[in-house]
Amino acid sequence: MTTPTHYQILSLPQTPEDLAPAALKKAYRRALLSHHPDKSSSSPSAPLYTIDQISLAYATLSSPSLKPLYDRSLLSAQRSSASSQPKFQTGIEVIDLDDLEFDEQANRWFRSCRCGNDRGYLFGEEDLEDAADLGELMVGCADCSLWLRVMFGVVEEEEDEAETQGNDSQAENQSVQVGNGVGKGGELKEREEKEEERS
Repeated sequence: MTTPTHYQILSLPQTPEDLAPAALKKAYRRALLSHHPDKSSSSPSAPLYTIDQISLAYATLSSPSLKPLYDRSLLSAQRSSASSQPKFQTGIEVIDLDDLEFDEQANRWFRSCRCGNDRGYLFGEEDLEDAADLGELMVGCADCSLWLRVMFGVVEEEEDEAETQGNDSQAENQSVQVGNGVGKGGELKEREEKEEERS
C-alpha cells in the first residue's frame, strides 16, 4: 500500500500555489472530524488517518518553507516511479533468433502469428545483415498489425575460420610432438635414433 500524501489526508487538490490559510484550516478541521473515532460517520471502507498524520499534513502544507520542499519531493517521487516502470509496447513480442523455425529450402526464418498466419513473420539473412549494427530486427506480421522484435548476435566468419584453422594446426603440432612411435612425429623420431646409432 502506498503512503498517502498530505494533500490526500486533508482531501485537498495537489497544487504548487500556496493554499489560502482559511481553506487549509477548514480542510484540517474537516479531516479531524471525519477521522475521529467518536465523530466518524464515514463508511468503513474509507481510509482512516490518525490525528498525527492529519496534524503533520496541516503543519507541512501551512508552512511557507516546508510546502515547497514537500511539493518538490512529491514531484521527484512521481518522476522516478514513472521512469522506473518498464516500457511496454502493445503488439510487439521480443524473441531470440534461435527460437524461430528455419526453412532451409527458402533460406528464411519464420514464426506463426496470433492472427492465424502460420508464417506471419518471415525474413531472410539479408534482413539480418541490414540490422547487424543494432543486433535486433523488427519484423511485422504479413496479415495484421503485430510486430516481432528478433534479437541476435553477429559472428564474424573470418574470425571463426581463423580460430578453427589455428585450432587445427595446434592439434596437428600436438599429435606430432606427443606421439610415442605413433604417427608422423614418432616415425621421424625413430629414423633419427637409427641414424645416430649408425654413426
